[in-house]
Amino acid sequence: MSHAQVVERYYEAIDENDDEALTSVLAPEFRHDRPDRTLEGRDRFIRFMLEERPTTDTVHAADTVFLPEEQADHEAEEVAVHGRLFNKDGTEQFAFVDLFTVGDGGITHLRTFTK
Repeated sequence: MSHAQVVERYYEAIDENDDEALTSVLAPEFRHDRPDRTLEGRDRFIRFMLEERPTTDTVHAADTVFLPEEQADHEAEEVAVHGRLFNKDGTEQFAFVDLFTVGDGGITHLRTFTK
């Protein structure tokens, strides 16, 4: 699976509340830095996403995926995504930029920037 496909699967897993799919794309040492908190470790992140998020009935729309120019998709350590988060009824919650670091074991780090 290419790194862009790993990132795509990440969003699908979040939107489907699929813990097995999340586990398959996140490295055990995964860390998520976002404006309101930092989540350390794959298990902690999955628990937050599936049980503690204020709204879990959402859809992520990845509008643009950016890869480093000189690297092929399977070689790119960093993948950036500009997207928007929607409620299931189509109402937009906010826009975001996610910067993923992807290694052989899956996504190791995610930095989220929101407006």
